[in-house]
Amino acid sequence: MHVFPAEIPAAEARRADVVEVRVARKVAPLFGLDGDIPPFRRSWVCDYTELSLTEIGRGAPSPDRAERSRLDVTRPDRAPGTSSTDGDEPEWMWAGRAVWFRRQSSLSGTLSNATLNRYGPDTKAAAVLTAANRLLRGATAAVSEACRHLAGSGCDEEVRLAVWAGLVLEVYRAQPALVVAAIQARQVQRSLSARWGMQVDRAGVTGTDAPSEVHPPTLGDGDSSVGDGPAARWRPTSFEVVDATLPALGLADDPTTGPGLVTSDALDDIASAWCHRLLGVGRPGRGVVWMTEDARGSRHVHAMVRVGAVVAPFVAACLGASTGGRMAPPTLPTLPDVDVLTAVSVQRRRAYLLTAHLAANYVRYRDELLQDWPQLRASTRDLVSTAVDRCSEVLDADDPVALQLGAYSSYLDVWDLPRTGHDASPVAFDGGTTDNGASGWTPPMRRLVASQERVLRAWRAGHLDPGAAAYLLEVGIVALRDAETTWSLHTEPAGPNTGMTSPASVGAWWSAILEARGLDPGADLAKTIDSLSPAQTFHLHHYAAWLARSGRRGDLRQALTLQERVAAVRAEVTRREPVGFAAKSAAARASHELAAEIATELALATPERERGARVRALEVAVRHARTVLADPSTSGLLRPPVAQPATLRTARVLARAFCTAVANGLSVDTRDAAATVTLLDAVIDNERTDGQTGGGGRNGQDGGDRHGGRRSDTALLATLRVWRTELAGFCDDGRRPS
Repeated sequence: MHVFPAEIPAAEARRADVVEVRVARKVAPLFGLDGDIPPFRRSWVCDYTELSLTEIGRGAPSPDRAERSRLDVTRPDRAPGTSSTDGDEPEWMWAGRAVWFRRQSSLSGTLSNATLNRYGPDTKAAAVLTAANRLLRGATAAVSEACRHLAGSGCDEEVRLAVWAGLVLEVYRAQPALVVAAIQARQVQRSLSARWGMQVDRAGVTGTDAPSEVHPPTLGDGDSSVGDGPAARWRPTSFEVVDATLPALGLADDPTTGPGLVTSDALDDIASAWCHRLLGVGRPGRGVVWMTEDARGSRHVHAMVRVGAVVAPFVAACLGASTGGRMAPPTLPTLPDVDVLTAVSVQRRRAYLLTAHLAANYVRYRDELLQDWPQLRASTRDLVSTAVDRCSEVLDADDPVALQLGAYSSYLDVWDLPRTGHDASPVAFDGGTTDNGASGWTPPMRRLVASQERVLRAWRAGHLDPGAAAYLLEVGIVALRDAETTWSLHTEPAGPNTGMTSPASVGAWWSAILEARGLDPGADLAKTIDSLSPAQTFHLHHYAAWLARSGRRGDLRQALTLQERVAAVRAEVTRREPVGFAAKSAAARASHELAAEIATELALATPERERGARVRALEVAVRHARTVLADPSTSGLLRPPVAQPATLRTARVLARAFCTAVANGLSVDTRDAAATVTLLDAVIDNERTDGQTGGGGRNGQDGGDRHGGRRSDTALLATLRVWRTELAGFCDDGRRPS
């Protein structure tokens, strides 16, 4: 179940809408919708550029010319699933996945050329755009209402635009093929409807013009599709879920309210820019898009997208958004009261409540915002938590928005544990409380584990679409692993003994993620990695990390093969993205960091008798470690507050890789050793300060030994100091330390 599914109109319609309804019912199955419209009761995923007007009129793709000619000559007998009017020859029959029609077929419901030719200036584009607008009418109304609420709530303009883009993205996720076709049709219609000659000064010419020459504007000239004129319905140029909803944000100049953030003309550029971005969804770093086929032969398209990764570069390109000019954190949206929500349709309730997830996801993608205003973590958590409470009052428990918000809220509670205030110390992992009232880590982690199982069941039952399920399961795994890793570094005994994330449970979640994304969970992905799309590969980073956790040499080899490919793809994405965000660069850095860690583990798991294999693994580790140091985002790890989990992790991985390499006779560049020492110094100083003050995190909250034993930090500090001494000695002597 999707949040904003297309609504296929009933065959019966009022006279004024009958053509629009018939066109919508023909277009829907061509782009992966429904699959149960007679007579074919199947859906396809067609390429708009390859689709003919005849195929639109019939509502089914045709075989190629050679196959059509063969079937025309052989005059096939009546076959199962066909229909006939004269009893001698079938009106249509299957030709593979295509449909063959008898010449001069009079199959009931087929749209005639005379009907379709009412549309223009490009008949195919106008028909497809009309159909998409009709199919998405409910979603368009829901998005428009949510945008009007945002405009009146005092929400930050930047966040407003991000939320609008996220709502349209959710419409896209429900029917990617239809939205892409509508965007392509929009481009064609706008190109052919533009009257360039109207802005040409004609003072230098006299006399009459040839019919096709540029001529002065006359009454009736211009874009007849703009406004509510009678010709507008036959010559559409707007994709309404984009073009009709954006003005509702209140970003543009308005005669009644005064100047806005942008001029009115700029809205069209912003809408077109987002359409262009949507066409790029499914490229590496911009989500994953894949196709499935059900038992009836109907094909559908699914998408998994992290909102911030797609929306943030778009917002920055449109508004020049950056934290450099900000004097205060962005104002987040407010949610309507329950009375308002209960008075509107389900789709509109979903749109209102989904704004919480979209705003939080966007702000949290902007790492630089979180560093400048750490309180945004708590405010976004509170916003999502409020949305979850509203969902319980106005939506069914198995509604996709209720499921998404509930899972996302559980994820945020665990993800923020090592990153915020007094909860940054796992001093009460057993469910107790610290002296300052901070709750322990066990309750939120248990809630997240329960949420993971709930997401899995919801997807299996059809209440969550595959893209949403894959995303929520993966971020949940990452948050749990991050919390457990932080615990293992700061407590005795090493690692939480809770049984909440057993290897079997996490393995089942990963199998579900891969299956939901159209991959074979039983396959050895290391062997098929070259055949996977770069977009799928981009999102195998955390799978490789999980695979390596077993410590088995075979798993480490597979994980390293995967991760080296992931690192290459992510590095290319970072180079390609014109807008530099810390999160985008950090994704590339983290992929090299994980490759270095896995390669180091593989070297240590390789017996001494296979020294050649061990050295090769360490050479890979050193290569990736050096790439981490060269990444621009690595210097950001030294920004206050230094006690971010990423700083400790990076310092540990690099120091361990370099020291292990040196111990096995490999050379390390002194500049790399010195840079790693700088990272180690920052971490050691922070850990030592926390140990002296009893602090449990970057805000210096109480969390020392007396609350249950964080001070296995002593062992951690000892290890860090040993590595620092080795690398510093190497820098001082300019040689490999003994």
